[in-house]
Amino acid sequence: MEHSCLFRISDFVLRIFRFLLCFFIFDPYNAAMNFVGTASSKIPIPEQAARTAARQALEKAGITRADTVLFFLTSDYKKHYEKIAAEIKTVTGAKNIVGASAGGVLTDQEEIEKQAGLCVMAMNTPDIDTHSFLIPNLQESSFRAGEKTAQHLRETQTSANLMLLFPDPFSFKSTHFFEGFEQNYEYVPMTGAAAGENGKEEKTYQFENGKVFFDAVAGVSFGGNFRSEIGITRSCQPFGEALKVTRAEGNMIYEIEGRPAYDILLESLSAIEFENPDQLFQRVFLGMPTRSFQTDFNQNFLIRNIMGINTKKGMLSTVSPVEEGEFLTFTVRDPKLARADLQRMLSDMKGRFDDQPPGFGFYFNCCARGQQLYSEPNHDINLIRETFPQVPIIGFSGYGELAPLDHVNHLHQHCGVLTLIS
Repeated sequence: MEHSCLFRISDFVLRIFRFLLCFFIFDPYNAAMNFVGTASSKIPIPEQAARTAARQALEKAGITRADTVLFFLTSDYKKHYEKIAAEIKTVTGAKNIVGASAGGVLTDQEEIEKQAGLCVMAMNTPDIDTHSFLIPNLQESSFRAGEKTAQHLRETQTSANLMLLFPDPFSFKSTHFFEGFEQNYEYVPMTGAAAGENGKEEKTYQFENGKVFFDAVAGVSFGGNFRSEIGITRSCQPFGEALKVTRAEGNMIYEIEGRPAYDILLESLSAIEFENPDQLFQRVFLGMPTRSFQTDFNQNFLIRNIMGINTKKGMLSTVSPVEEGEFLTFTVRDPKLARADLQRMLSDMKGRFDDQPPGFGFYFNCCARGQQLYSEPNHDINLIRETFPQVPIIGFSGYGELAPLDHVNHLHQHCGVLTLIS
């Protein structure tokens, strides 16, 4: 009996040894031994939802304890955020835990919209150095928040190759934040999204290591031996030509091509069919340049809402400042065009990983995409999974997406941002 037991133990050890030998020698892609898993829950009982998702994420990662955890949840759990954060910390034992409230959440398996949802990513990544942070009182100064984020990096990392940010959209001034950061550190690609809610709360929340704040920016920095690629897909695509702004002040556009801006808008709209005139601000947006003297809007541009029109003065207003002499274009929000652009982006991203497949990733989606755009569930994540099967992905739908263009960080609207890491 004793010899039989010893034999079984020896046989088990031998099989483990053979597995590890094959793992390291014959699978160069996985030799780094990074373990990442995701899970989601729709359980309405908050602590049970957190416990279930956290345990399943650990199980899928093949670990019992995580170094870093990301979690996102809908505002259905608002009264229980602190209990949820504590439960996830207890289950995972992670030293870096960061997250945000959201309009909807997603993993590589599903997008949860219009109902209670919580998702968790558990990571053990020895080759990647991660540090979570939370900067409160964002409304006081986004520039100062950028400075404090830079100070955090200087104190915790020799260098950062990527950052995920989850700011409060109601107090986040993206341009000021980026300026404050880069004046005190250097350029680091930033991705992520502004936190969200169900459209009724008018308040979003940021989480870090058991702390729950609003009017804050939470995030996590990544340094070390890895490669990241970022892709952007847009719900709105340009129609018509690039147009020169000939008179503007602040966020008011008075003249385009020497004529009243409203007249130019009406002429442009003649190329689009509207079932209802009220669809104007739901389907037509401005395409703004990302650099000086830009006249090509085929790839890089920023989508901005038309906030209002004044027919008597012939002017338009938008959410961002507009400079006289710059060019813009009108864009249309269309599910067919959005799907084609997502497929284009995924094809491009796949080409970037021909030499080595990604290990995990993040997808941050505009709250105006998903079922609201496509009238079907799981649209984006299904296409992402078809292109990158078995890649753990986590994200949420929020009030603005973060991603760089031409090595300049921007806040986007009506976009999906996919970040993949190998």
